[in-house]
Amino acid sequence: MAYCPRCGVEIEERLSDCPLCGTGIPEEVRENPQASEFPEDVILPKPMYRKMEARQRRKLAAMVIAFTALFPILLTLGLDLRAHSRVTWSFFVFVPLLGGAGIAWVIFHYRRRPVSLFNWLILILLAVQSLIDLRLGEEPLFLSPALPYFLVSFLAVELFLMFMIRRRPGVLGTLMAFLIDALFLTCAVDYLVSSGLGWSLIVLSAGGPVLIYLFYLSKVRKRGINLAGFFCLDLTLMLAALDLSTSTQIDWSAITALIFLTLAMLFYTLHLVLYNDVDWKKALHL
Repeated sequence: MAYCPRCGVEIEERLSDCPLCGTGIPEEVRENPQASEFPEDVILPKPMYRKMEARQRRKLAAMVIAFTALFPILLTLGLDLRAHSRVTWSFFVFVPLLGGAGIAWVIFHYRRRPVSLFNWLILILLAVQSLIDLRLGEEPLFLSPALPYFLVSFLAVELFLMFMIRRRPGVLGTLMAFLIDALFLTCAVDYLVSSGLGWSLIVLSAGGPVLIYLFYLSKVRKRGINLAGFFCLDLTLMLAALDLSTSTQIDWSAITALIFLTLAMLFYTLHLVLYNDVDWKKALHL
């Protein structure tokens, strides 16, 4: 008795195909049915489902998204028209649903391009909000006084996102990019509000030296006494900048500068003494 090489069922000698799975029985199996006690898989099993191509997957995803969006839209619109003979409350249902369908399609289509994905998401949300504002009789965002603040915030996030994607920085690089973005946004908002730089100078005076120190850490990439010395120098700069931004002159920061500059010189001297066999430029990371 011969066996099916795919499913192992017994096959009568007169049959050329397996009655269970429909696999064709090779001639050598039919002619020599007692070659082995149990058949070997000489025929690879056929896949149950055909693998979809990329174009077919995109088409299927678009159809699923369209169906899940159109069904509730048509349902609410039909109920609204049936009850009021015009579009009333259903407007606030199908506009966000259309926006959600657009967001789902954008995420599926641009999932590997974060910058394009972010831009399209912002545009879709802005369009949905503007349509709702127009329906309520309110001033849409693109005509309101809040538009400059929106554009500045959008630009700051866009710059940070592009830097992170293109440069792929480490922890220090990410902190520096985030701080630069925050300082830019702070100064831009202050300028839009008061047509000049006022309170943002205080933030800039505090954040600027921190940015300088992070840049120094990213270049040196070592831990040592010279980092403590540079920290004292940087702290002196921060206090002087804060004093200038608040009182427009060097006043109390002169006293703190004497303390921190002395500590900075002490740390650098200790570093040179402890590493006296190293070139002084290399010891100071110059």
